[in-house]
Amino acid sequence: MQKAYPTKNTKILKKLLLMVTILLTSFAVSNAYGHGLSSETMPPVLLGNRNVTLAISETQLTPDSAQSSKIIAIMLYDTNTKKPVPDVTFHVNVSKEDTQLFDSTFQRHDGDLDLNIVTTNSKEVTIKEEGGVGWFGSLTGSKNNAAIVTGPIFGSGGLYRFKIEILTADSYSNKLNPPIIYDVKISIPDTKSYKVFDSSNSEQTIGVITYYEQIQNFNYDASSKSISFLMPFDWSDQNINQVSVVHEELSIPRSFGDFLVTKYEAYVNSLPISSATIIVDDYSNDDRIIHLILSKTDLQDLAKMDKNTKQNMEFTLKPSTESGFPLTGLTRNMQYKVSLSWDPEKITSGSSTKFYFKVLDPNLINKTVPSLGYDFSLVQNHQVVFRKSGTTTDSQTEENMVEIQIPDVSGPIAIVFENLGGNSFAGTEFSSIVTKPAVSNPKFPIQLTSFSLNGDSKMSGKYIVDLTWFPSNISIDEEAEFVFTIKDKQTGIPVSSSTYDLVILQRGNEVYRKSGIAPNGGDFVDYTFSNGQDGQTVLRIENINGSGEAVEIPFAVTPEFPIALQIMVIAVIFIIAFHRIKSIKN
Repeated sequence: MQKAYPTKNTKILKKLLLMVTILLTSFAVSNAYGHGLSSETMPPVLLGNRNVTLAISETQLTPDSAQSSKIIAIMLYDTNTKKPVPDVTFHVNVSKEDTQLFDSTFQRHDGDLDLNIVTTNSKEVTIKEEGGVGWFGSLTGSKNNAAIVTGPIFGSGGLYRFKIEILTADSYSNKLNPPIIYDVKISIPDTKSYKVFDSSNSEQTIGVITYYEQIQNFNYDASSKSISFLMPFDWSDQNINQVSVVHEELSIPRSFGDFLVTKYEAYVNSLPISSATIIVDDYSNDDRIIHLILSKTDLQDLAKMDKNTKQNMEFTLKPSTESGFPLTGLTRNMQYKVSLSWDPEKITSGSSTKFYFKVLDPNLINKTVPSLGYDFSLVQNHQVVFRKSGTTTDSQTEENMVEIQIPDVSGPIAIVFENLGGNSFAGTEFSSIVTKPAVSNPKFPIQLTSFSLNGDSKMSGKYIVDLTWFPSNISIDEEAEFVFTIKDKQTGIPVSSSTYDLVILQRGNEVYRKSGIAPNGGDFVDYTFSNGQDGQTVLRIENINGSGEAVEIPFAVTPEFPIALQIMVIAVIFIIAFHRIKSIKN
């Protein structure tokens, strides 16, 4: 079997493609540049007889924001020729949360300034001008005359304010009066992780990367299965007009079954945001990545609805009560797109689930790929629990379907497509959760209406079967008795001398069958479940009175009472009885 999970290089490629998609999406909504991104291009201003503009960007050389080295690139250039303005004097003041980090003046003959930031634990900030590329410059690929800024700065993410004054341009002797002043805010990604407990009291780790400002008050409510956190935000029109996008990224482990759903709902300050702002990525990382992306238009709409003066965003994310089908995913080599749904939406061990899918050409809208070989499998803990190979249909409208009697497993599961078209690199996967069926004491007799099959549909039949079994909770190595009466649905009268086949199924396999005749419409069948036959079970009475009609019902067989526990219970009972006898004698 091909590995069910993407390789590291594939993950990086898909991550980059996803981020490009996110950025294109945000800029498609608004073509204005503004703070909130790691780069910004300011509006043009007049310098002499031509327009010039300032561009600033941040490049992070290490992925961990707390242990990072960065390059802040600042350039003043002619908007017409795109060439840098010569002999520029930059006065740069950098602050974060009203705390000044450093303030210095730099001269660049090519109008292009690189600030190489090295985060250290030193108490003071030092600035060193490099006459040549130097060791750090060669490491980072920066230009000559870079300024190396070292100190306890840029060690965390969030919004950084750059107040940049252009003091000279075109010539160092050409002092601008007044100077050109830019007030720019650059967002540095901030990464944090949080330990939470799910509904089964298992510890889970949720990662959050904020591409705008640092978050606070992170909380997971297991009862409502909702994640919430706060982020400072200025809701003034002036600020919103400068913001291109607010981007939050949450990493959900695949062991976190409560949160592996097909669709999510998200809110900002208790106001619902569009499902289009929620992007789920199941293939570029071992975890599920959920992106929350608010464009300028989204922010403007929220500001109109919310007149609250609080200067923050309160995010809430939780599973949706609606279906998110169909799910879509690109194969690892970007050759195909797979569209997937299943019925019922809640996958339960021991029950029948139908998986519907199409293989599409990602370059053409709704164009399916016919007669394509595939391998379909369910994978849990890197172990294949179901596998089937097949070929897609020739129809452009008909979906492919794989029906599975779900094995006796529970918890997170991967739905994996591999070897599409015989290509080992053409594969993708989806995440879901398998639940155990609810166990409850049945109320006897259970009345079942017979059915006949018409293709994949069940047609109502003409019989009713009253069913009871003893004991009500069936266990291993304990004889079970199934008692039933076959009746005419119209009259309710038992059908004399009715023939039947009683079948017991486990994990999709037949483990017992008995054919018989119900003399007065009623009969019973005894069966003892042996070791290894615990779990979800289906009882079926089929071919009722030779009609081809059937009834069926699932039930659970519980494991054998552990022998060690039996001995312990017997010992406790013996001790209690011994003390009672002794007290009577005394």
